Amino acid sequence: MHNFMEPKSVALIGISRKSGPGSFNLMENMVKFGFRGDIFPVNPNTGEILGKKAYPNVGAVKKKIDLAVISAPRETTLSILQDCVAAKIKAAIVVNQGFTDADRCGNEMQQQMTEIAGRDGIRILGPNTLGVINSFNNFTTSFMPVAKDRVPVGLICQSGIHLVGPAKFSGKVGKGIDLGNACDIGFYDALKYFGEDPEIKIIVIHMEGLNQGKEFLSLAGRVVNEKPIVVHKTGSSKTGARAAMSHTGSMAGNYGLLKAALKQADVTFLEEGGQMPHAVKTLLNHPGMKGSRVGVITYSGGAGIMVSDGLESYGLQLASYSPETINQVAKLSPAWMPLANPLDIWPAVMLHGGRKAYSVALKAVLNDPHVDGVICIAIAPSPEFSFLDVSDSLNKALEEFPPNKPVIAWIYGPNTAEVKKRFESKNRIMIYPTLKIATWALSLLRDRYKIIKRHRKP
Repeated sequence: MHNFMEPKSVALIGISRKSGPGSFNLMENMVKFGFRGDIFPVNPNTGEILGKKAYPNVGAVKKKIDLAVISAPRETTLSILQDCVAAKIKAAIVVNQGFTDADRCGNEMQQQMTEIAGRDGIRILGPNTLGVINSFNNFTTSFMPVAKDRVPVGLICQSGIHLVGPAKFSGKVGKGIDLGNACDIGFYDALKYFGEDPEIKIIVIHMEGLNQGKEFLSLAGRVVNEKPIVVHKTGSSKTGARAAMSHTGSMAGNYGLLKAALKQADVTFLEEGGQMPHAVKTLLNHPGMKGSRVGVITYSGGAGIMVSDGLESYGLQLASYSPETINQVAKLSPAWMPLANPLDIWPAVMLHGGRKAYSVALKAVLNDPHVDGVICIAIAPSPEFSFLDVSDSLNKALEEFPPNKPVIAWIYGPNTAEVKKRFESKNRIMIYPTLKIATWALSLLRDRYKIIKRHRKP
């Protein structure tokens, strides 16, 4: 996969002479993204594209080429691949559609592609793909604009939509591989690459269908010891399975069996696509949670009841605070205030201010040996009530503690967007849109700790 993700030289075969808005010029995108390697445009109808010499065919380049990106009409693809083999190119991305995602002729051509890859020593990504993105190496083969975010998240998908709009599907992505129809390079190859990549700390997968299932599951069972793998499997319905077949030619398989197999391999399996961004930020920024005992600190008694219901639904429980924890908060609270878990600190806030009361409470709960993780419920006030914003004071309080107990939060009020940024600025407290998602996030961390413990050598 290194020739795909970290090439020094790239041939762009079938590249358009058009440039500017609406042209979808792959080379223009690649240069704007910051790629500094050699680019060899191949187009027999012109001598120059975007200031670079153009070649009539890849054989005319006469220089070492690490990767060929092919965006020519489908009927020319097989002969172009044979030209690449003759030019000793070891990696090719076939962008164009019209293969197993299309008609019988396309199916036959893709089968021949697979045979070329197996016989002639060239690895092929695609067809029907945007290719790859590597923000750490300033490289992309996407003809659509993509964001450059150097975050340790590796994405494997079967649709370019996940590369172009990752915020909706995964959150920010540092490296991505769009398998497309997967005639040769598949989930196993991509997972192996990211599993060995020191720049990637978490692997996220949007899966339509899975080939090489046995090999992939065996590899996943090893990789999860070092890095979380989060999978959202689409095509759970009969209609979705048919759509997957039409889109990339992927056999969706038995959803229930694949789900069970992935869970058996300790992969984090998501039932809904909208869960992925929350799962990624949770597993990327928080430690595993050593048990199921959760401490809750709240401004609102009603919210405390709601979070209690959520904990139970995910197999978590309210921690029983030690007397020391209760005493620390009791010193700031009225004598009449009964204190337990959830810990309602609003009366203490009224007496001593939110920043002091919440900091004392958080430190006490984190020091409590009966607590494995913490959920904070706080206000996101408008600027005129900024004294109720405890984001900075809680982050400062966390500086006194090693990151061995996760602290997450749910905030309510008129200024959630700005206050969320302040809470998450140190990557120690993640904010979730609902209490249900917050409790679910803690369950992921509990499960992650179990996985690490299960894989740890005696």
